Amino acid sequence: MKKILLTIIFITISSKLLACSCRIVPLMDRIPMSDFIATAKILKISPDKENSNLHDIQIEIIDLYKGQQTSNLKIYSALNSSCAFYTPENSEWLIFASKNKNGNLSFGYCSGAKQIDRKFNSEKYPYAEKNYKKSIELKLQVLEYLKKSELQTSNEFGLRTSFSNGCLKEFKGYEVKTDRFALYELTVESDLSISEVKALKEFDNENLKNDLLNCVKESVKIYTRKKETDISNKTKIIIGLYYYASERGNESFIGQFDL
Repeated sequence: MKKILLTIIFITISSKLLACSCRIVPLMDRIPMSDFIATAKILKISPDKENSNLHDIQIEIIDLYKGQQTSNLKIYSALNSSCAFYTPENSEWLIFASKNKNGNLSFGYCSGAKQIDRKFNSEKYPYAEKNYKKSIELKLQVLEYLKKSELQTSNEFGLRTSFSNGCLKEFKGYEVKTDRFALYELTVESDLSISEVKALKEFDNENLKNDLLNCVKESVKIYTRKKETDISNKTKIIIGLYYYASERGNESFIGQFDL
């Protein structure tokens, strides 16, 4: 399992991370943070006339998952920094963009965007491209499900979650045949306690369902970015769990991150 995780982490976070650090944000946290989510082809890229840290891009949307139709975005390119970011013309991307202080939809190195048609050196990194594609497919699978089911994701207080008792480690060696993700809705009280857990979508393995739901109920803890002990009102958030199949002698497992 450790070898699989190391490979996935390598392809998810480029080597530039040594100089430019981005927090790993779970997909179900990333979605509420974003004003625009889509897969798109980059048609044209040009320097912003007023800000040297930005580039203007023209896109052709392939699939829209959140936000309004648009053909123009900005990227925070910052080409002279350790967080330099660029989207080549004719490349295809999964884009997570947010409105900047000027109201323009923009994204950058730490925004969660992924180049769909990225290529790897197969001799140097024999498993990188395969695992990278699996990571993209998982994200798209979740986004397609949310779109078709019309599930609204929100996180008004920027709440974060963790599993406190390590129960996820118990779910090794199971087989899941269809979708590789499960979704759970948490009702969070003002004191950050969880009053209800509802399974919105479960794995297709019957032996997993009840035990995994109990794991979520008993183990998930809520906290805020600034470590506050309460919020102003009751709220609901959705979290995801993800299935990683057995590979190269390692058992399958369930994880919190869509790597």
